Amino acid sequence: MYQLHVNDIYRYLFRLTRDQRQAEDLTQETFFRAFASLEDYHGEKVRPWLFKVAYHAFVDWHRKQKRRPVDYVGNVPDRLDASAIDPADQLVNQELWETASAWLERLPEKQRQVILLSTMQLSYAEMAQVLGIELADVKRSLFRGRQKMRQLWKEEGL
Repeated sequence: MYQLHVNDIYRYLFRLTRDQRQAEDLTQETFFRAFASLEDYHGEKVRPWLFKVAYHAFVDWHRKQKRRPVDYVGNVPDRLDASAIDPADQLVNQELWETASAWLERLPEKQRQVILLSTMQLSYAEMAQVLGIELADVKRSLFRGRQKMRQLWKEEGL
């Protein structure tokens, strides 16, 4: 279970914290909590259950760190071999990530979370399970979040 999902959980937590060490700590905390609460696992899909555990680990950490702003999108390379990226493309991608990060910061928390979870390729049902909200609320939040991102793109466009 760990080997299959550790990279996805780490990437999700890194996008939430924007801190490599904190993402590593929260990833470790996620799997520790998952192991400690195996009796609460009732046979549902493992991946969304782990994302739910990771989300709650992040929320607990974030409550303790309210004095620091959180950057939700970082310089996560699109390719595994970051050295193979053309420097000009890397600069453009970095600027796009920074812009998207600033726009995500302007969204309400629920919209921000469903957009991030959708980038991790979770289904609507899995996102609802992770966030503990209704399926209709996931669809609505994702639609409104994407709509707001498009509006920001048009207003402040690139």
